[in-house]
Amino acid sequence: MEIFRADGHLTDEALSALTEGRPLEELARLEMAEHLAFCDLCLQRYTDALAGTELAAPPASCREGLWRRVRARAIRLVTSRYATAAAAVLLALTLVWSDIGRPTDLSPDPPAVSHRIQSHLAWWNDSLDRAVSGLADLLDAVGGRLSESTQGGIHS
Repeated sequence: MEIFRADGHLTDEALSALTEGRPLEELARLEMAEHLAFCDLCLQRYTDALAGTELAAPPASCREGLWRRVRARAIRLVTSRYATAAAAVLLALTLVWSDIGRPTDLSPDPPAVSHRIQSHLAWWNDSLDRAVSGLADLLDAVGGRLSESTQGGIHS
């Protein structure tokens, strides 16, 4: 089989052998590849010959994996936003309630002040426990819904 024509370009037979995947000698393949690397006319002919062939399809779609990563990132963002908001609320309330230890009436009775402080701290502790529990329930619900939609597939 002749690879090159008299004018130095690839023959139609060589191009068809290349596009059809017929067995060729290694040296012939290398010469053809080198010629296609610098000859625009033969490269155009080779591209036109390939245009009629069937395109290869990917073995698996990346759509599911991509959506899984997007959902996981959304969960992380939502979680981090709620955690940041909860920390800000806790800090603000701590600063507001930090005046509990100071007696406002300048009472000389330290046991009464101590009892009042303990009752306020107990109330504060119970309130924080309820708030953290509610936040944990909310995050569990959001995470559960997102994982259900991940397992259920993508609905258009």
